[in-house]
Amino acid sequence: MAVAPEGWRLVTPAVQTVPAAVALSARLLTDGECPALVVHRVHPPAITCGRAQLPGVDPATARDAGLEVVARPSGGGPVLWDDDLIAIDVVLPAGHPLLPADVVAAYRWVGDGVAAGLRMLGVTGARAVPPNEARSRTKGPAAGLCFGGLSPWEVVSGDRKVLGLSQVRRRAGAIIQVGVPMRLDAERLARAVSAPPAAAADLLAHAAGISDLVPGTDRAVAEDALVRALLGAVTAGSE
Repeated sequence: MAVAPEGWRLVTPAVQTVPAAVALSARLLTDGECPALVVHRVHPPAITCGRAQLPGVDPATARDAGLEVVARPSGGGPVLWDDDLIAIDVVLPAGHPLLPADVVAAYRWVGDGVAAGLRMLGVTGARAVPPNEARSRTKGPAAGLCFGGLSPWEVVSGDRKVLGLSQVRRRAGAIIQVGVPMRLDAERLARAVSAPPAAAADLLAHAAGISDLVPGTDRAVAEDALVRALLGAVTAGSE
C-alpha cells in the first residue's frame, strides 16, 4: 500500500455517491486538512461537469441514461464518473510549493506524475502535453466533452488523451482533480448529454482508457500505480 510522505494525508474513503465525493474534498480544503491525496470510489455513476457547462446538460436526458447530473466546483466539460474512472483529488493549501499562482503551471507536476505512472503500466509514450501544443490541437465534435478536448499538461499516448485535469481555487487553497479512465463509454456519455451524433466516434478516436491501451490491466493495480507516481511527484516537487 502506498504511504503518504511526511506532512501529507492519503485519504481513501469508502464507496460513496458522487455529490459526497465532491463535498469531501471541499471539506478537507476548507477545514485545512491538507495537503492531501484523495482516492475516490463512487456509486452510483453520474455525469459531472463544471458549473459554467451545467446549463448545457439536460438532467432529464441524463436520467434516461440512468445518470444523475452533478456540478463540480471546477470547470470543464461533462465526464462520466463511474467505476471505470480513476478519480484522485490533490488538495493543496494556499501558499504550498506545489501550488504556484499560475493556474496552468500548477498542473505540470501532476501531469508529469500521472504520465510516469501510466508508463509504468505499459502505456507507450505517455507524456504531459505543454501549453502551446495543447492549444494548437484541432477541435472536433467531442470538444465540449472533457476527454474530447486537450488542455495544458494533460496526458496523451500518441494522439489519444488519457488524463483529464480540472482545478478549483479558493482562498484556502486549491483542489486539482485528476481523472484517468480504465475505458471510455463514449456512447453512454454522448447520449446522456445530447452531444452531436459524431461526438462518440470523435471521443474514441482522440481519447482512451488504460485498458484500451494495455488490455487486461487490473483497475486496482492501475490505481495503485497512479497514486504511487503522484506521491513520488509530491516528494520530488517538495525537495
